[in-house]
Parts: sequence; C-alpha cells; structure tokens
Amino acid sequence: MATVLHISAAGPVWWEKTAAGWGSASGPGQGPVWVVTDLAEEAFVEINVPRIFGADRVSYIQRQLASKFPETVFRLALAPRVEGGLMARLAPPVQTFTAVEPGERVQAALAKCMAPLAGVWSTSMLLTQLGQHKSMPANLFVVWCQAGSMRILFLRQRLPVLTRLIGTSAVASEQAAEVIRTLRHLENTHVIERNSKRFGALLLGGADGLADALARDRLDVVEPPAQWNPGASRDWHHLLFDLVCKNPPGQLAPVSFRASFLARNLEKLAYLGCAISVALALWFASGSLSASVQAERERVQVQASLDQSTAQLAKIDQSIESFGVPPALVRQALAVDTEEIVQTPDLQSDLLRLSRVIDNIPGARLKALQWQLLDAKDSACVQDTQSGASAAPVVEPAPDAAPAEPPGRKVEMHMTVLLEGHLKPRQLQSQAGTISDQLGQLAGAKLVQDPAKHLHAGDIHTSSTQQHAERDMVWCMTLPASQPAQPPTASEKP
Repeated sequence: MATVLHISAAGPVWWEKTAAGWGSASGPGQGPVWVVTDLAEEAFVEINVPRIFGADRVSYIQRQLASKFPETVFRLALAPRVEGGLMARLAPPVQTFTAVEPGERVQAALAKCMAPLAGVWSTSMLLTQLGQHKSMPANLFVVWCQAGSMRILFLRQRLPVLTRLIGTSAVASEQAAEVIRTLRHLENTHVIERNSKRFGALLLGGADGLADALARDRLDVVEPPAQWNPGASRDWHHLLFDLVCKNPPGQLAPVSFRASFLARNLEKLAYLGCAISVALALWFASGSLSASVQAERERVQVQASLDQSTAQLAKIDQSIESFGVPPALVRQALAVDTEEIVQTPDLQSDLLRLSRVIDNIPGARLKALQWQLLDAKDSACVQDTQSGASAAPVVEPAPDAAPAEPPGRKVEMHMTVLLEGHLKPRQLQSQAGTISDQLGQLAGAKLVQDPAKHLHAGDIHTSSTQQHAERDMVWCMTLPASQPAQPPTASEKP
C-alpha cells in the first residue's frame, strides 16, 4: 500500500492507494512516503558549462547549483542532453538545474512526518517525464488545468526550460491567454524563434474549446497515450501518484532526509543476498549430502552381505567338522585343485600354435621341445643363461593406468628347430626372423632366447659338420598361464 504526501498552496494532503484506487488519508501508513510538490517555487535554470571533465566538472556543477538556488536543499542537476560530436558528448556545454526554492513549506511538512521518506519530486519534474514520452514531439507545451489553477511547462528538445503555476478560472479563453502569454515570453527571451514553427501542446484537463483557441496561435494539441487515461474522474493526480511511486528521475531530497528509507532498502538487499547465499550453500551441500547418504547405504549393504557370507562360512565349517576333517585342510585341498589342476594350461593348445608357426617355414622341423609350468617368481630359460647363450631383450608391455595385478604363473617353452643345411646366410636369417616374429605375435608371448638376433648381428658361424646338413636353432619363450587354453576343435587339429 503506497502513501503520497501532496504539498500545494492549500497545504499538505495525504493520499493512499488501496484496491479501489487512490483516496485521501488521515496520515502516513506503515511503509515509506513519497512526496509530490505543486508549488509556484518550482523552477528550472539553464547554464553554460566550460569544457572540463571528471571531478572538476562535477565540482563546478555543484558550485553553480548552490549559487543558483542558495535558499533550498531540494535541488538537482538534471542529466544533460547528449548530442553533437565526441567532445560535446564527453562534456555537454549546457546543463539544466531544477529546484523548489525556497523550501520552507516542504521542510515544514516533512518535519511532521515520521515515516521513512522515499523522496521528493516536483510536479514539474513529473510532467517532464510525461512530456518526454517517445510519442510526444521534442518541443512541447504541457498544460495541466486544475480547479482554480493551471500549470504550464515547456520542453525544448525534450529538456524542461520553463514552468509556471498560475491561478485562473475554468474559462477556455483565459486559459488559452495564459498559454499564449508563455509562448510570447519564450519568443521575447529568444528561447524560441518568433513565428518560426508550430509547437505541440499536451492538455491534461482544461475547459471546452481550449484546443481550438490554441490552434489559432501555432499550438497543435497532441493526444496522450491510451494508458494515461485518467478515467471518469478526469483527475490527473492519480497518474502522477502512480508515476512517483516508481521512483522516476528527478528526486530532489538530499540523502540525509532519506537515510531511513535507503537503510531499509539496503537491509532488504542484504537479507536477499543472505537468502541467495544460503540457498546456494544448501544446493551445493545437497550433492555432497546425497553422496554421503548413498555411500552409507552401500556400506550397510556390503556389511550385511559380509555378515551373511560369514554366517554361511560358519555353517560350512560346521558341516565339514561333522565329517571329521579340519576345515583348513579342505581349503588347502581346494586351493591345490584350483592352482595345480583347474588352472593348468593346456599343452595341446600350445603345441597346436607352435606347429602352425613351424609349418609356415619350408623344410623346418621340430627336433626337441621342453614344456614346463613355472611360478611367477621363477626365472625362465635358466639353462640357456648358465650355458652361455645370450638372451634376447624382453619387451615389457606399457604400464596400464589401472592398478597392477599380482603376477601370475607362466609356461616356459624351450624348443630346438631344424632348418635346411643348404640355406645361404641371408635365407637362414630370413627364416629364423620369420619364426621369431610369429612366436612373438602369440598372445602374451615373450622371447627370452632369439637366435635371429644373433644372425642379424653377424653370428652365422656353424660347425663343419653342419655346413651342408640341417642346422639347429634354439628358441626359448614364455606364455601366460593365467587362463588355460581351450582344446582345439576337430577342424583345428593338425
């Protein structure tokens, strides 16, 4: 519910807006108070400002404002009109001041008001807001006719220049005479050129026939926008009161008069900021809270499963003890069965893969094969290392990003392959390299001894008994034994 204090020559009057609209009130309500003045003391002054910038310009304007209106604190420097070149936009050469001087009547009315003061606006500034509407011409007379008085405001290029409050009757000829008198004054003071062009006139109320009387003196009446319709009462006060409650530009009261109102607004902003901060904190915390609840729920489920498994193991141990066998011995037997029997690699599968490799080399035959299962900590091809045979370097696989699993058991394959004796060194090296490449392509294979490496390095020495006979080539490699190979099908058997 908004409350407005209207100060005119007749004295202060309280207005209050309810669901039914604006109506008179006996005093201020619980909220802030907006003050509207309608006095003859309202005035506008236009000065020229030298080309200065920043703090110097602000200080100069404030000094000029105080010197033009020394007898009031209800004064304001309006926003200048921005037009022209760059320098004119940075430092506008013309500045407009407005004030209510003297301000004793406003101060006397405010002294009796204990409610927070939202601000003080003059009727001239509110009419200026109406005259600056985009549908209005740039040069405009705003005429507001009331009972026993009329307010005349002239805007040049949408900035106020002159305001007058005159006592007059409700006769069209007398009202038109005052408007024409204002026009002649502006022509005599060279604010506008004499007989230069026609001007617009916004009539808020007025006697019948006023528009025709003004049209004869170059004043064309413009229609107000439809949303400004005052209703059947034709009281334009209500429109001005609605406008002032929106805190438009042109507020005249100093900060000391509005301290309580500004403090309330800052308090509301602080509460709003705190509410937003709390809401954001709760929103961010909700994710962590839900994750914690989910983790606790999963922990409870895992603990329940663990308790259930422990109970089942206890029942199993009791069942085993009923047969007279210790449970530890049964577990040991199961571990031996899993590690030594179930997970034992399939020799037939390894022989099948080896036969496919040797079958690709013409004339090559397998002379000897040693196949044995090693623990993860055992070294492969130890007999070749002890006998002086040089081992080929083992290519380690690239480390995986996942945690490394404990090393498993492996299979050692030590094989002797016979190659034809009439081969030349380059052919011998080619066939040995082919066998090494195909062995290295087996899944998980690691060559520990590779004779192709020695041939490539130039070690092609053979005994005199092998110059024209078959030559022995010895390979030693390891295969993973973590997963036993499946037996070959009938179509895959050699």
